[in-house]
Amino acid sequence: MNMMEMVLALFAVVLFSSIALSYNQALWRQTDYLFNAQLVVQSNHLCHAVLDEVDAKLFSDQITFDDIIPDFDSTTRTVYIDSQSETYNLAIAATVCDSTGTILPSGSTSLFRRVDVTVSGPTALKHPVTMNRLYTRTFM
Repeated sequence: MNMMEMVLALFAVVLFSSIALSYNQALWRQTDYLFNAQLVVQSNHLCHAVLDEVDAKLFSDQITFDDIIPDFDSTTRTVYIDSQSETYNLAIAATVCDSTGTILPSGSTSLFRRVDVTVSGPTALKHPVTMNRLYTRTFM
């Protein structure tokens, strides 16, 4: 084998190695996207669970409309998901708001309440997930 054949063989090894590394890097990046998507879906589920809990308690008369803020404002929960081995931290805030969801100063009276749920915790979750729902006083 002469010098030119060795250089061509070396270039071929470098070319195929760089293609393999690029492919593996794209594969790892895709795996990271899928894992983060799984965490976002789980976080959305946890947000909905808390907001549905408020709905259910209001519907079953366990709490009244005026009890939303005392029962849910500034509360935190920690949820451990066994199948993922991840711990999620939920921060719940309930406030008085107007019909568009804009928070009003404390002490204001309004026919609307806003409940915000923010989920954070797993280190792989790139951004906290926040969800809110408006509640309207339907009877006086």
